Amino acid sequence: MGVVEVVNRIRRRVTLEMLDLEPIEEPPAPRADWPQWEGEADGAKDVKIRVLSLNAWGLPVAPKVTERAIEIANAIEGEYEIVVLQEIWHRRERNLIISRAEQAGFHYYHYFNPAIGFPVPLGHDSFGTGLLVLSKFPIVGVLYHSFALSGRPYALHEADFVANKGAGLLRVHTPAGQIDLYVTHLIANYNALGAPGPGDCYLPHRTGQSYELARFIAATSRNDLMIVCGDFNSPSDSIELRIPKEIVQLRDAFTDTNSEDGLTFATEDNKYSFGDHPMRMDYVLYKIQKQQKGQPAWQLVSSDVFKGFFKDAGGEKTPLSDHFGVKAEFVFGPKRPHSCEQLSSDDGESSMDVRSCLTTTCTHCDEVEGTKYLANSFPHSVKVLQEVQQVILEGRARAIMRRSGHLRRAGFSFFVVFALVVSRWFLLVEGNWSLLVMALLAVQGLVEYILAFFFVTLECSTFTELANQVRLHLNAEQSNAVVLL
Repeated sequence: MGVVEVVNRIRRRVTLEMLDLEPIEEPPAPRADWPQWEGEADGAKDVKIRVLSLNAWGLPVAPKVTERAIEIANAIEGEYEIVVLQEIWHRRERNLIISRAEQAGFHYYHYFNPAIGFPVPLGHDSFGTGLLVLSKFPIVGVLYHSFALSGRPYALHEADFVANKGAGLLRVHTPAGQIDLYVTHLIANYNALGAPGPGDCYLPHRTGQSYELARFIAATSRNDLMIVCGDFNSPSDSIELRIPKEIVQLRDAFTDTNSEDGLTFATEDNKYSFGDHPMRMDYVLYKIQKQQKGQPAWQLVSSDVFKGFFKDAGGEKTPLSDHFGVKAEFVFGPKRPHSCEQLSSDDGESSMDVRSCLTTTCTHCDEVEGTKYLANSFPHSVKVLQEVQQVILEGRARAIMRRSGHLRRAGFSFFVVFALVVSRWFLLVEGNWSLLVMALLAVQGLVEYILAFFFVTLECSTFTELANQVRLHLNAEQSNAVVLL
């Protein structure tokens, strides 16, 4: 993607929006009435929920962004009951997708708006968090939690701070009762090619966000089925994924039904991201509460990578996004045999409270191995919390160093300005050049001062607060008195 091409796309998009050359109508409001089902599901008839999570790469200046948004709406027709999209940044793509999805039966939707947006005069509500949920079932309640750590305000090219990253909760009403649907998009990794490891300056932020997500889920979940969809910008073995798996006992839908790598980013068949570090960073996580023996329950049936393509105007096969998505199917009904052809355990309890699994395709076998896991005298959650605390404290130390750097540069700038003022007073320096230098240094000093005290100071104190929360949580775990607020 050349610089000239990017500049031209920015110019065309800004002109398009500011002059309103191609107006987009507002979509219809979500349907207010609820469907009348013939009683709640009692297990005699299965209730099916097919979920898709996709990072749509809806950056307004991304290649073919509007065309891809239309094709995404076309791709979900008839295939899913719930669609969770990330990076639907601007109202043009948002309204196009909502309007077309409504015609396909997605009569309920919610877009999480509370974001700063890019500093371009395109009107209020032009930009949002990027999180859009489409549903064929009624959405009866929503809640949004903004992450305390969300990037740097001056890094507009990263779009994390202006997006106000966070986690959303939606209560979705199905014929089998309500389910808890969580959506999120963690801060990106701007390391070389997006590779994990040294150089990932946002690892502490992403770790803190994952911990906040886990605590948010623990504090608000209340239904038998919990689904968490989103782009975690992290591989499956990372601390960011182990946090919700250990603290909230979430399971990974893909690994529970597959043995492949399931890469969703930078694969050879995606021309938009190929060349970056290949990774599985998009997930559908879930948790199913234990049910009494003989009672119908939610079960994961299948999960796979969603690879969507379309033919553009030139006839070229084009991916819907720089990411591939993840899809999963859940069914409410009588319990089914697992892949080892065994039914659930004799006491009828679901295995979903098992915190980890040694196999990835059979939850029955996980139950057997899970007893050994839970018997471990040093719970894995303690180890994860210790690692979280270490990463957050490292992030705090870096933030303190960055704050000191801003203050040093501000102090140096103000000192030079003061020296030039004194020099001009005593006629040691003459000429307009000194006035220009003084003005530039004054502006630089003011910017550095504002960054230090109004942004990085908040970042330092937020790291301190998160470290204190993790310490209390760790103490509770170590004393076997777990208290999840």
